Amino acid sequence: MKAPTITTRITSSARKPLIPRDTSAIAIDPGYSAKSGGCAVAHAVEGELCSVSFKASLPTDDVPRCVDHVIVEQPQQDGRSDGVPTVTLIKLSWAGALLAGFYVGDNTGAVLHEPTPREWKGSEAKPAMHERMWAILSKAERQVLGGAATAKQIDAACERGALCRWSKSGAELYPSTFVTHNLLDAAAILMWAYGRLEKVG
Repeated sequence: MKAPTITTRITSSARKPLIPRDTSAIAIDPGYSAKSGGCAVAHAVEGELCSVSFKASLPTDDVPRCVDHVIVEQPQQDGRSDGVPTVTLIKLSWAGALLAGFYVGDNTGAVLHEPTPREWKGSEAKPAMHERMWAILSKAERQVLGGAATAKQIDAACERGALCRWSKSGAELYPSTFVTHNLLDAAAILMWAYGRLEKVG
């Protein structure tokens, strides 16, 4: 079995895409919450988003095959996560790494990438990034993410952010029941990797 290649550092926001547009890829936003069902996973074929879902660290159903790239967000300790307990960051890292390893192991030759939030999204607020992403998605891709109902939640979160001058975290600007914001993050990682969504901030 061919060993996976690991890419760890992306240093420039003005860059060529991390992965070619004519490839198939999975992006993972790590999570372990029972409420959401685990990690948020987005799958794209030839640069087009085709599915999103929540997956446990070792999924047993609906596993994409023939994937060329697996991109998993590597949690980081910085000002944004200072209030997050260390045990939470460890659990996030573990869940994301397990799932990424599963997908790479199940797709021989897949390339593993592990950008940090700083590397792929910078300091941009979550809802603002989602709004920018929404603008570059096709109608079919928007439907994958929930269509008009999701667009309404993004708009409302951006309005809340503007009203509080973005003093709250991105997740706090969405209703606690709206776990789709994690799926939006996974999709955004993919769009960034394909070069369709630029890093801002």
